[in-house]
Parts: sequence; structure tokens; C-alpha cells
Amino acid sequence: MKRVVIRVRGELDLPGVPLLRVLKSEAVRNNVVGEAKLLGDTLYAVLEGPRESVDRVLKFIPMASPAVKIREMEVREEKYTGQYRDFKIAPS
Repeated sequence: MKRVVIRVRGELDLPGVPLLRVLKSEAVRNNVVGEAKLLGDTLYAVLEGPRESVDRVLKFIPMASPAVKIREMEVREEKYTGQYRDFKIAPS
């Protein structure tokens, strides 16, 4: 099992681009749990799940929408905790 904390900066909060819903859908499809929130031009997320599944979601993020422009993406692996039971969108 794997846990990563990510921070993505760029043009992310765009009208008509439901980035958080798309990310949640992809995470659920890949059996990844955690949470995500969007604060201005920065996406913060914690992803937990099988190693291959978390890696698939990480690879998906830059391709989530052609409108999204990512300038920087930091991924930090942490010790798996099993803290999450589902994927939630945290209030911004």
C-alpha cells in the first residue's frame, strides 16, 4: 500500500472545469482513497491505496483536462496509514 501527499500549482480553478470531481472519479475508479481540496491556483491532495493504483492516479492528474495548465507538481511519499475509507473533497 502507498500514501502520497501532493501539491499541484498552475491554472487549475477554471470555470467549467470540475477538476476535483474528475480527480475523485478517477481515484474511486482506481480504488484510491484520500482527500483533495483546491485553494486558488493550488491543488492539495492525499492519496492512499495499492501502489499501482496510486501511481495511475498520479499519472492521470496532468491529463485531467486540456484546459488545466500545471506549472509545478510535488509528490511526497509518506508511510501508509489507512486513515481514509473513501475519497472526499475537502472544503476550500
